[in-house]
Amino acid sequence: MNYTDLVTIVLSFTALLLIRQILLAPRRTNEGSEEDEYTGRALDPESLSRVDEQSMRDFNRLLGDSFPEEE
Repeated sequence: MNYTDLVTIVLSFTALLLIRQILLAPRRTNEGSEEDEYTGRALDPESLSRVDEQSMRDFNRLLGDSFPEEE
């Protein structure tokens, strides 16, 4: 057995381990997520309808970043 055969075996074994980890990772993350279910509800829905100074500054900054003025 020469050096290239040994490297091929080691790399193949490493690839198999990585594929196994990728396939098993979603199963492990789903097991513990039952308690932390995302409800989709806002913590304070009333705050979404209030307009204050900070929210307007953030809104203007975001609009400025999205639509740069043409000169």
